[in-house]
Amino acid sequence: MLDTMQINYFAKQTIALAEQQVAKGGLPFSSMIVNQQGDCIAEGLNQVNQLNDCTAHAEIQAIRVACEKLGCTSLPGTTLFASGEPCGLCYLAIRLAKITQVVILLDRDEVKQLGFDYLWTYQSQHEITPSVKRVDLSNEFKLAPFIRYQKGLA
Repeated sequence: MLDTMQINYFAKQTIALAEQQVAKGGLPFSSMIVNQQGDCIAEGLNQVNQLNDCTAHAEIQAIRVACEKLGCTSLPGTTLFASGEPCGLCYLAIRLAKITQVVILLDRDEVKQLGFDYLWTYQSQHEITPSVKRVDLSNEFKLAPFIRYQKGLA
């Protein structure tokens, strides 16, 4: 785990990254991922508007960069720094990536007071799930890609 000096250093770096983004007209959300040795392995900025991608949050962008850089899909032992507390989507991505620790600089309520209200993303999934319709196709047809994958026929 990182020591207090390292945590303070990367917290300040995360804020500096957010400041740079705002100076360019972007949103104030930034993220950094640091390994156990205290090396920054990835940075991420909220690029939702620039990329027209509702999933391009700072934390997810940092996870994408770190996984690409390391050639893996999980990041155990790492610490993610976030200028604002991750939303529900980002917390899920953090869990999927098996990130060990999250350091937030502003919590969800502080961010809401500053005009960024994403509290709804923490609601139960059942409250916000879109209408789902299941289509009944033959098992032979709908199971085919999964069976092919299991048999290694890809």
